Amino acid sequence: MTRFIIIILLFCSTKVISQTKHLDSIHLSRINYFKNINSDSLFYYCNKLGESNNICKKLEASTGRAYGFYKLKNYDESERIANQVIKQVDSILEKENLTCLLDRKTAALNRLFWIKKNQEKYEEAYSVLIKCENVIINHPIKDQINFRNILGITLSKAIIKNKLNMQQSAKDILLDAISEIKNPILKDHQKEDFFIQWQANTLNCLGNIYLSINNKSPNKVYLDSADYYFDKAYKTTGLFTPLHNDSEIIYNFKKAEVLMAKKEFSKAIDLIDNYKNISNGYNYFNTEYFQKAICFHNLNNSDSAIYYSNHFLKDSKKLEPSKLITIYDILSNEYNKLNKLDSAYKYSKLTLNQYNLARKNKDKTFNLFYNNNFNKTQQLNNTIKKRESDKQRKLIISFVVLLLTLAIITFYLLKGERKKKEELLLQIHQNKPIEIEKKEYNIDKDLENKILNEFKNVTKNLDFLKPDFSINYIANKLETNTTYISFVFNKYHRESFKQYCTKLKINYVVEKLKTDKNFRKYSIQAVAEEIGYTNASAFTRAFKKHVGVTPSIFLKNLDIN
Repeated sequence: MTRFIIIILLFCSTKVISQTKHLDSIHLSRINYFKNINSDSLFYYCNKLGESNNICKKLEASTGRAYGFYKLKNYDESERIANQVIKQVDSILEKENLTCLLDRKTAALNRLFWIKKNQEKYEEAYSVLIKCENVIINHPIKDQINFRNILGITLSKAIIKNKLNMQQSAKDILLDAISEIKNPILKDHQKEDFFIQWQANTLNCLGNIYLSINNKSPNKVYLDSADYYFDKAYKTTGLFTPLHNDSEIIYNFKKAEVLMAKKEFSKAIDLIDNYKNISNGYNYFNTEYFQKAICFHNLNNSDSAIYYSNHFLKDSKKLEPSKLITIYDILSNEYNKLNKLDSAYKYSKLTLNQYNLARKNKDKTFNLFYNNNFNKTQQLNNTIKKRESDKQRKLIISFVVLLLTLAIITFYLLKGERKKKEELLLQIHQNKPIEIEKKEYNIDKDLENKILNEFKNVTKNLDFLKPDFSINYIANKLETNTTYISFVFNKYHRESFKQYCTKLKINYVVEKLKTDKNFRKYSIQAVAEEIGYTNASAFTRAFKKHVGVTPSIFLKNLDIN
């Protein structure tokens, strides 16, 4: 009987272990499925797998969570979890030797590498990479996973060397690796998704290397090489089964970078405008804002450059330092050009703060990479400060000079007006049409559409009734200037903006007087205030001009009818 009970218990225990392994396998497959699709689902199944009795599976759940936070750009939490996994693995390895723990340590170190790389802390990234390489090389099992990890290390080394301005070394590493992977021995693996992905990433990295070489020594040959490798990388992604949704838009990101390097900024903008048609759900907006800010800055379109720079900075806490520096530098230069010295100085200071932060962190690679640009930014900052000081001094001098030259200016102004009148009279006598000079502006189509939509919103939301409503109201709301608002308005209307607003106000009050008997009981002053007038006399004049009679007579006629 006792033996029978023991057999039953062993059978049940085996069944429970089998079920647990089955659940672990399901949760792990769900983690792999959702890791690049849905963060909430990823975290849910990581928590489920974290309940496993298997220490390696528990740690795999932790590295899954680290990946989830990494994708959300919550680098602090991702780094905390990765370090925790490494600490746990090292502690367990002192007591027992489990090869699966080495795999978890590799995954955690890999996550730390990409965090440091994205934060542009290249020294720390390289240090983590060496630790990861040691674990992979000394791994007791030399299987396909180990080989994949070695390839990953090779690619990562090339990426860091490129960032450290060691382009030739980076290029040699990748070209050697590509040659090795073509070895006939690996023929059976070359159609696997991992190898296809690695090849695409490697070819993209080679393209990036040639872009970096061109930045140091501009040459069309380098840009043609970058183009060649980006094209080849995109062609390689066509081997995926099924095709990846993001391949086309990432390829277009690279093509836009090449066009920008060639200084073909208008063509780049046309390409960037097409992102929305090929995104397949990919969040491309930050890339669009960043690239458009650079393009419009180089096309001397200050308004659009500022517009896209400000949109890019809305999530500045998650941005790479180099991109922050680029955008801050654009804004400081644009505002300096527009003579808005307060804003220019603000962004110039922010640019310098980013450089000084790098120095404070003692990241030599960052300083090496940006040292030349830092000097340029410091020079711009000093120029802005000097201009601000000169501006104050010039105001005083200008006031004195103004008093001395007022008579001369007045004389020439009157003379000019007299000449214009004479020319006008001559045109009238000769029956010639009077020509009015119109100034044209090159306004971004998106901005023009925003202005047109705001005109509709003004009518729909009755904003024109507000006492402080003016063309400045719309300009401030859209973060642009009144000149562009006026230009777009005049492009589609045959009257001035002020006449248009007055007409809206009077039409509104006429309709309300006709339909609302209680409104007719208001005093003229109250009616005027209802549509934004503070002065009853001004309202009466405007009403009579548009309706033909005063408000009082109009009300009497309504009462009679």
